[in-house]
Amino acid sequence: MKKLIKGTAVLGAIALGVGSTLVTVAAATTDTTTTTTPTTSYTAPGTVPAAASPAPQTTTSDATLTTTQMLSLDDVPTISFGSQLYSVSKQNYTPLKLSSDLKLTNPGFSTGWSLDVSATPFSGTTSGTSLKGAALTIATPTDTPITADDSSNVSTLPTYKNGVTLSTSAVNLEDAAAGTGVGAYTTSYALADFSLYVPAGNLQGAYTSTVTWSLSDAPS
Repeated sequence: MKKLIKGTAVLGAIALGVGSTLVTVAAATTDTTTTTTPTTSYTAPGTVPAAASPAPQTTTSDATLTTTQMLSLDDVPTISFGSQLYSVSKQNYTPLKLSSDLKLTNPGFSTGWSLDVSATPFSGTTSGTSLKGAALTIATPTDTPITADDSSNVSTLPTYKNGVTLSTSAVNLEDAAAGTGVGAYTTSYALADFSLYVPAGNLQGAYTSTVTWSLSDAPS
């Protein structure tokens, strides 16, 4: 800007020296206008609320389970010792055949249950004699013999009594406390789980005993 103003002053001085003609030279002006860019601002009339989830709501679901079944003893084993070689000495015999496993069902009752077993003395089928001092024993199994028939069963398994010797008085074999032993169960036996003890001095012959399995709707 300084260079432009200075050059204009020299040109005026030269014109004055040429003649008497008055030459008026207007001094140049500098445009000092400043250009600005207008700005605008906007204020929202109100704050827009953020999105929010509604409060959760609750309902109910109901179910009533009923049964027409009763506590049942579905199958019990027949224990056959078959034909064994007579001995003049005391002897423990192992059965030759079991007819089935033991099966029972508790169709949803909370009372618990107990299974007792008893046996009459071995009496002769023809002679009227008996096996004196004989004892039928359900021995201690090597594994837990009771399993639920349905693998998804969530009820606690009943307990099993080991080494039970049978007599005319019922003894407890299996027991389910209140709220346990619900569902269908199988007790699996091996031949070695039973034994018949016969003392020396008994007569040879055929003998039988009646074994009674009793299921009650209460723990022992």
